[in-house]
Amino acid sequence: MKLSDNHKFGTAALYCRLSRDDNMDTESNSIQNQKKLLQKVAREKGYTDTLFFVDDGITGTTMKRPGFQKMLTAIEAGYISAVFVKDLSRLGRNYIEVGKLTEEFFPQYDVRLVAVSDGVDSDEGDNEFTPFRNIMNEWYAKDISKKRKIVNKMKGNAGIPLSQPPYGYIKNPDDPRFWVVDSKAADVVRRIYDMALEGYGLAEIANALGRDGIVNPTYYWRSKGVNRSGSKSTLEPTKWGHTTVKKILTLQEYCGDVINFKSYSKSYKMKRRIQNPEENRAIFLNVHEPIIDRVTWEKVQSLQKGTRRKKPTVTQEPSVFSGRLKCPECGGNLNFHFNQKNHDIKFFSCQNHNSGLRKCSATHYIRLDFLEQVVMYEVNRLAAFANEYEHDFVKAMLGRSAKVAENDRARKQRELNSLLARDKELDMLFERLYEDNVAGKIDDARFARMSKRYEQEQGEISAKVKALRLELKKAEGQQMDMEGFLETVRRYTHVTKITQRMVSELIDHIDVYHAEKQDGVTNQQVVIHYNCIGDFEVPDRRKIPEGRHYHGNEKRRSSQLRPGTDCSMNFARNKNAECPLQDTQIL
Repeated sequence: MKLSDNHKFGTAALYCRLSRDDNMDTESNSIQNQKKLLQKVAREKGYTDTLFFVDDGITGTTMKRPGFQKMLTAIEAGYISAVFVKDLSRLGRNYIEVGKLTEEFFPQYDVRLVAVSDGVDSDEGDNEFTPFRNIMNEWYAKDISKKRKIVNKMKGNAGIPLSQPPYGYIKNPDDPRFWVVDSKAADVVRRIYDMALEGYGLAEIANALGRDGIVNPTYYWRSKGVNRSGSKSTLEPTKWGHTTVKKILTLQEYCGDVINFKSYSKSYKMKRRIQNPEENRAIFLNVHEPIIDRVTWEKVQSLQKGTRRKKPTVTQEPSVFSGRLKCPECGGNLNFHFNQKNHDIKFFSCQNHNSGLRKCSATHYIRLDFLEQVVMYEVNRLAAFANEYEHDFVKAMLGRSAKVAENDRARKQRELNSLLARDKELDMLFERLYEDNVAGKIDDARFARMSKRYEQEQGEISAKVKALRLELKKAEGQQMDMEGFLETVRRYTHVTKITQRMVSELIDHIDVYHAEKQDGVTNQQVVIHYNCIGDFEVPDRRKIPEGRHYHGNEKRRSSQLRPGTDCSMNFARNKNAECPLQDTQIL
């Protein structure tokens, strides 16, 4: 029905809105009660043709509400002659936008506005208090937002999750504030992490899940009757996006932790969330049951950060060691290359050698085929020793792990103390500088330059202090899974092939020193740093007398690896022979 000259013969729009904030009021604000009220008042004013527009659970601080927008479209098309609302706050809590509606939009389309509780009826003349009501409605929204922030801050600092449970968890039926594992979805999460450890990329994992008919998180929640805001995926039920897989692989919550205050909004009117720096987040460890153990999660994070580089070889296949080889001189990574004349020859070399970025005096070069032989040999030695001397191995691991962790903690604490001392010193220097300026000992220009320099340095110190404190806090909750690591080592007994998963599970990084040639023999030191235990030295089992156990305190040998071309090639040709490196140590 088109707009009539007489309002009574037109269609009245009955707009109802209820937000989560309104639940704090009485039941009179319910959608059902609003419908009854508006229907009654519309009939009393002569409107028999009515049409409901509803927004349930949407805040009035935004004007982009589905029901509201449909009503505006109907008004512009000329089908609506009157709008009925319980009160002006139903239209919105932004006094500028609501003012445009009441003062410009509705009059432009000759639409009658009736706000029942506020006593507003545009056909009965202008209400001078309407603008003030709009301002009060916005103030109310601001006040509610402030109160909600206070409540959320209290909950967040108490370790109560502020976000919805991620895929793999559901709300605890006994206490909805916390999460419990959803076994079906959790199995999918574990599969995703297993595939990541095997070296599969994000797209490969997503495609594999789709081929197996596994529905994505959005449709999984819908099948469970869970309404998740923001889950508006238009993908097919079994279509997984690589961004979804990436998010699952980065969520620390799968370790059993709660991370609050990940994001924030600058204003209650702004719905766009801004990422909060890690140092400003509240992290609570081991709050709920983990789906992924912490060691596995850390390995996956390392893979995601350290090995995703542009594929460097002609075959477009990166090495399983990419991102794990380090230069002990400059601390940079060793990059993966191939020989331009012979693409079968692949090697790693220091990225900073002759680059001008950082001085690195040597090449720190190592061939891939030789590196694979070294790692395979040492992993076999480690597994054999762990199997034969399990008790002593565990004791050695415990001692080594504790030492590594303590050394790292002590180093960071020393650095933190040094930064705090320097920050205090800068405060004193700035105070003296100010006094000298007041006394006329230094002019204003010099004072401005020096104070700016001090402020800049303090800003840099502040950022470093926050980062160090966060690292120390994280380290407090990290414990070594001894049984897990031992079981992992056993899995690679008699290993014959280097895989992505093996490297991820066992090795943190490898230091490659510069090779030196003496008397025709090439000497090169390679230091393998294992996960959890660091550069654990595997003793030569042949030198342990029968009936004697290794206690991890034998004198450390410092012999170097003597790879050389002849050594590696002979070893490769005669696999049944004793390794020519068995009397040396890969540290």
